[in-house]
Amino acid sequence: MTPMFNLLPWRWTHWVLLLVGPLFVVTYVSLLSWGPTDEAIQRLAGQPGQHDVSGNSSIPRAEAILGLVSLLLLTPFVGMVSLFLLLFAMVILAMTIGPLVRVLGLPDWASILLLGAILSGVLYGKSEMWLPSSLWALDRLASAYLIPFL
Repeated sequence: MTPMFNLLPWRWTHWVLLLVGPLFVVTYVSLLSWGPTDEAIQRLAGQPGQHDVSGNSSIPRAEAILGLVSLLLLTPFVGMVSLFLLLFAMVILAMTIGPLVRVLGLPDWASILLLGAILSGVLYGKSEMWLPSSLWALDRLASAYLIPFL
């Protein structure tokens, strides 16, 4: 029987992505909640057709536009890095659960079903912790992407 996954043949770039990836995601989320970017998204999304970012507030126009452009350009990269980190965590969990499934005499594909059931249960149980912030981030991101089309 061949092992499901072996971490040793991974290239060094995968390990660098694993170490730098969380920092990249945290930087992106902090850019999303950064004051000038957040205010620019709220103001521009609330006033369709008016693309004057500076308005009556003390936000410099260049800072707000730089924040919006950075946010929009970094979104696909952050999505790919987040997907990689999620898949890496699932592989590690599958390697942990794999021996338990084999001891029970179940086929290897049963470990994936067991992993999915465990992750779904944990995510549902902790939804009050991650769901509000996720919905807030999705609202800001959707508003930022809709601004050029308003």
